Parts: sequence; structure tokens; C-alpha cells
Amino acid sequence: MLDTIYAIKFVHMIAIAVMFGTWLAIVLFMVSARRSRNTSVTAVTALFVVRAEFMLMLPAVVLTPLAGFLLADAIGAHLDEYWTEVSSAIYAAVALAWLANLFIERRIRKVTQEAAVNGKPLPASYRKLFRLWCVIAL
Repeated sequence: MLDTIYAIKFVHMIAIAVMFGTWLAIVLFMVSARRSRNTSVTAVTALFVVRAEFMLMLPAVVLTPLAGFLLADAIGAHLDEYWTEVSSAIYAAVALAWLANLFIERRIRKVTQEAAVNGKPLPASYRKLFRLWCVIAL
């Protein structure tokens, strides 16, 4: 039984580490691209960020609560205990913020790609989207 608990705990912690690491990398890339003031760099970065969200963050976002609930069950915790309710609420808030930012990142990707393809500077809508993204991400 203890091996099962350790295995589930390992999966849970890896999923959390992937979420946190992906978030840090995405923030670094998005801010660096913005600071470059280069439309093409920003467009490619936005494309990369959205791909990273789907390849890394989405599986981690799905796996974290699944492993968490399995772990709680394995240690005999009940879902109506205070700590499980609080951790579930925190996770729900993080997941909603992630979904909101994913939506904004997809819009940023579209706006920056259009500007890059047309050889134009980044439009004002990009700056508004980026500010909103920063409020949620940071």
C-alpha cells in the first residue's frame, strides 16, 4: 500500500512541477518577446507558447487533480475534509486563470501572426491583450 501512495504522490508532484515550470517558461518567453519589440519574434513566441500550453500544461492540469484525488483516497482522506476542499478551491482558481490565459494567448497568437505576415507593427489590441495576460499570469 505504501508503494502505491508513493507512486501516486510522485505522479502528483511531477504534474505540479510541470505546471509550475511551464508557467515560468511561458512568462519568461512572453515577456522577452514583448521586450524585443519585434513583430516576427513575438509571433513565433506566441505560436510556441500556445503549443507548450497544449503539450505540457494541459496534461499536467488534467493529471494534477486526478492524482490528488487518488492520493487522498489512498491515504483514507474524505473529500469533505477542510484541506481537500481548500486545495480543490485553489486548484479550481488556478485552472480558471490558466484557461483565461490560454484564451488570451490564442488571441495574441492570431493578432501577432497577422501583423507579422502583413509586415506591420504590433497593433494596439496586442498591447491590451498582453496587459490583460500579465494581470492574470503574474
